[in-house]
Amino acid sequence: MEIHEEIYDGHLIRANSKAAMIFLDGSKSLETKFTAMSLDDAITKSKAWIDEKLGERREERRQAHIGTVDGYVEVFKVIKFSKSRRLMLVAHRRADNRKMTPTELAQAAGWKTSTSATTHYAKLGKEVAERLDLKVEGTDKAAWTSAVASIDPETDQLQMYQEVADALDALNIG
Repeated sequence: MEIHEEIYDGHLIRANSKAAMIFLDGSKSLETKFTAMSLDDAITKSKAWIDEKLGERREERRQAHIGTVDGYVEVFKVIKFSKSRRLMLVAHRRADNRKMTPTELAQAAGWKTSTSATTHYAKLGKEVAERLDLKVEGTDKAAWTSAVASIDPETDQLQMYQEVADALDALNIG
């Protein structure tokens, strides 16, 4: 029996003429499965399920550039955290009111300059934004960072969104 595999909106659909399974792309975690009458039926049901799930998540967002806890959990399950990135996120999660300056974030991660922290935070934000289809305004470091934290222009502090913190907690990171 032929197995069809397809990536659709961040999910892996694995289907044949009798059933389909949906996984997060890059994860071995089974999201759901369906029985089907044909391969086309399996693919159609799978895409409809994914569209409904992601549509509900978009409606739950408090702002277009901020994901939901469930969305962040899914992304954090599949992206790779270097030791330094993990140290930075854990320190940020534990910080008072989830606020730290780039210098403090760099120190937590073991980097010498705040530029390293802002660069890594922006890369994380970009990866998160692209996977969750978040609507960030711009393409600079501050724009990508806005997918995971706000930046106070007066103090230069980054405040991790509560949704990000809750996702880290759910995954026992931090």
